[in-house]
Amino acid sequence: MNAMRASGWTILPLCFAALMPMGAQSPQKSWHLDQEIQGAYPGGLQSSTKLYYRIPLSESGDVLWKTTKIDLGLANALSPAFDFLGAFVDIEPIAFFDIALTAQTQGYFRALGYGFHDMAGYQSAFDASTLEALPSKNALGYCLQAAPTLKVALGRIAASDTFTISYFSVDDGRGYFYEAEANCILAKKGVELSNQAYLLFAVREGFMLGLNDSLLRVPSSGYESHLVHAVAVFDSAIGKGMSLYFAMLTGLYVEDRYFDRQVHLAGTVGLALDL
Repeated sequence: MNAMRASGWTILPLCFAALMPMGAQSPQKSWHLDQEIQGAYPGGLQSSTKLYYRIPLSESGDVLWKTTKIDLGLANALSPAFDFLGAFVDIEPIAFFDIALTAQTQGYFRALGYGFHDMAGYQSAFDASTLEALPSKNALGYCLQAAPTLKVALGRIAASDTFTISYFSVDDGRGYFYEAEANCILAKKGVELSNQAYLLFAVREGFMLGLNDSLLRVPSSGYESHLVHAVAVFDSAIGKGMSLYFAMLTGLYVEDRYFDRQVHLAGTVGLALDL
């Protein structure tokens, strides 16, 4: 498990909804449940759950308005290192744009040998052996996020770009800590930026291949981690109001403090239910 701790628990957000063609079916008022198991190497394991209520914003059949909606709900991300629980609202006012706003509490726990690590500063080492030697503790905090997405679909080609700004306030708010999900050092009151871009081609219904570009930046320190991936996505209905989806990402660290030029693998299996 130490190798996974060293690389953090980052799982790339696949944003399936953002990659759906603008000709998708109009949303209806309804409850939805999404359950995912995510894994990465270097990385770790994480489960993700979202329960939300969808409200359509327009009855127009025009391609720009027929998919507009608001999703309101709860989200939970659980790993051996942390548990993040919060509320979110995802607003799509027009087919090529949406914005998700999230507020969540964060709990870091040491029961399985991980825990919350205080760091001396941005330049502190956070490789596996260093983290193992550091004392750890349980800690609480919160995170506020805003994530606007631009997306487009032209025939069989779909593209999206999601920019996320995250504000953390953890522990006593003074000093620095190892942020396990993104694998970086942050101020205990600090900001983290990330960008996820996808370009996918629909080989056939429910099966897409393409590319992903993933960038993480900590503005206060200038720290960056950059990944590029080949992506395969499969999505299939398995019953009324139920679909199963898989995604595999295989790529390379273009820039990273500890994993520069190393291979990175990530995968997701998920179940989506219309309740």
